[in-house]
Amino acid sequence: MSQTRSKRISTFGSQLTSIVSVALVLLLLGLVAMAGLTGRGLTDDVRRNIGFIIKMERDAPEASLNTVKKVLGGAPYVERYVFSSADDIMASESAALGEDISELIELNPYSSEYDVRVRPAYANIDSINAIILEARTLPGVEEIITEADVIRGVDTTFKRISGVLLIVAGVLLIISFVLINNTVSLSIYSRRFIIHTMRLVGATGGFIRRPFVLAGCRNGFVAGLTACGILACVRVYAGELEPEIAASSLPWWPTMSCVFAATVALGIILCAAASIFATGRQLRSTYDEMFLK
Repeated sequence: MSQTRSKRISTFGSQLTSIVSVALVLLLLGLVAMAGLTGRGLTDDVRRNIGFIIKMERDAPEASLNTVKKVLGGAPYVERYVFSSADDIMASESAALGEDISELIELNPYSSEYDVRVRPAYANIDSINAIILEARTLPGVEEIITEADVIRGVDTTFKRISGVLLIVAGVLLIISFVLINNTVSLSIYSRRFIIHTMRLVGATGGFIRRPFVLAGCRNGFVAGLTACGILACVRVYAGELEPEIAASSLPWWPTMSCVFAATVALGIILCAAASIFATGRQLRSTYDEMFLK
C-alpha cells in the first residue's frame, strides 16, 4: 500500500515538475510576445503624431480652402487635421510673445494652414512622400512642411526593435523545445521498463506512444493555461501602473486572447513533439542499453 502511494506521489511529482518547467518557458515566450505588441502600440502612438503641414497661399480664395478641406476629410491616410486661419495663427503667436502683433504691423504676414496627422499605417517616409506629391497639386497650396527626420527615426527604431524581438523569440523557442524535450525525456525515461515490457507482449509503437503523447498534450495544456493566467495578471498590473499609457500602448484583451490561444497551442505542440521523440528513443533502445543510460 505504501509503495503504491509512493509511486503515485512520485508520478504526480514528476508531472508537476514537467508542468511547472513548461509553464515557465511558455511564460517567457508570452512575455516576449507582450513586449512586442506593447512596442508596436507605443510606435503606433508615436506615428499618430507624425504628419505634415500644408501652408496655403496668403491670397488663397475660400474655394481653394474648401477643396483642400474636402480632400483631407475623405482621405484614408488622415488620422486628424486642424485648420488654422491667418488670424488664428497671428493670435497664437501674439499669445506666445505676450504682445499683440497686429498693433505693430498693418498686414498679417501669416497664411492659413492645415496641420495634418496621418494614420500609423501611412507614417513612413515612402507613404508620406507619395501623399505630399498628391497634396502639392491641390489648388492654393504654397508649401508643405514635413517631419522627415522624425519619420526616419521612428522607422529605424521600430525595425530594430522588431528585429531584436524576433531574434529573442527564435532563441527562446529553441531553448524552450530543448528544455521541454529534456523534461519530458526524463519523465519517459523513468518508465522505460514499462515500455520494454509492452514491447515484449507485442504492443505496437503507436499503441505505446499514444498514452505518453496524450499525457504530454495534457501537461502542455495545463502549463499553457498556467502561463496564460500569469500573463493576464501581468497585463492587469501593467495597466494599473500607468492607465493613460496602458490604454494606448498595451495590447487589448482581444489581442491578448490571441496570445493566450497561441501560448496554449504552443505548449501542447511542444510537449506532444517531445513525447513522440522521447518515446521513439526508448522504443529503439535494447534491453541492455536501458541500463547504460
